[in-house]
Amino acid sequence: MSGLILGVVSNCWAAQLGEAGLEAECRRAAAEGWGYVELRQRALGRAEERVAGDDRPWPIPDALAALAAAVPGTGLNLAVEAPFLTTVLDPEDPYLLRCAAAARALSPADPVLRWVDLSPAATLLDHDEAIDELGGSVANVARRLAVEGVRLALENSRQPVAALRAVIRRASLSLPERVRAPELCWDPVNQVMQQLQPEDPCLLAEEVGLGELFMFHFKQCRDGQVLPDMAEGDVDWARYVRIMRRRGYQGPALFEIPPGPDARERLIAGRNVVQQLWDAAGND
Repeated sequence: MSGLILGVVSNCWAAQLGEAGLEAECRRAAAEGWGYVELRQRALGRAEERVAGDDRPWPIPDALAALAAAVPGTGLNLAVEAPFLTTVLDPEDPYLLRCAAAARALSPADPVLRWVDLSPAATLLDHDEAIDELGGSVANVARRLAVEGVRLALENSRQPVAALRAVIRRASLSLPERVRAPELCWDPVNQVMQQLQPEDPCLLAEEVGLGELFMFHFKQCRDGQVLPDMAEGDVDWARYVRIMRRRGYQGPALFEIPPGPDARERLIAGRNVVQQLWDAAGND
């Protein structure tokens, strides 16, 4: 698709992991022509474990290294929960360092650790002091993880993309040239479902710097509910795809549809929809 790398997020397979296992699902995805798999915490099967005192399962580096060896040629990254938009983080936090080690085991050539903050957002993050504090915190962890060879990508969830980009910009000001600034993992459905500051994903698609983007997610919602497939809904995917193709986006674009026993079929159907949208955009 002219540089667009279509892939899936492992939580789409939540219903299959107990039956087949994560490695089998990744092998099947590669066989079906998916070029990328994002391995999402809480959907890693035997590649994560419970640790006393933390409700988040911790990834197991050795297990992820074995999985990566089973699907050579497939792009991989690790996505975990971290409260980076609500909390000042400790760069030496054992959880964050374990996640970095797991990301490195998964993709040694270019390890990327993706964070999402699922903390409730009661107020809009728009105060300079808070952005400075949180941006400085992200920069401190990014600097520490760079020692391990790992870079960061940050997803929008409970806050608008504008707030997340402000934190990323603030973090980048504190980083030396040798440390890459965190990139944006952009979820347009998360963007339209958050209530703090309405945003139009297509307007952002026109102006966001492509160099800011690590990836974006495909899914659909309607009236505050995530849909099982890529039907018509609150995100104008036809317009969005036209913009991204015209602007020359090249990189991962991953499906994150709700899980279920028919997830594989719905993923392939969604890929067909996006292929049609991409082809039609090329004819405009």
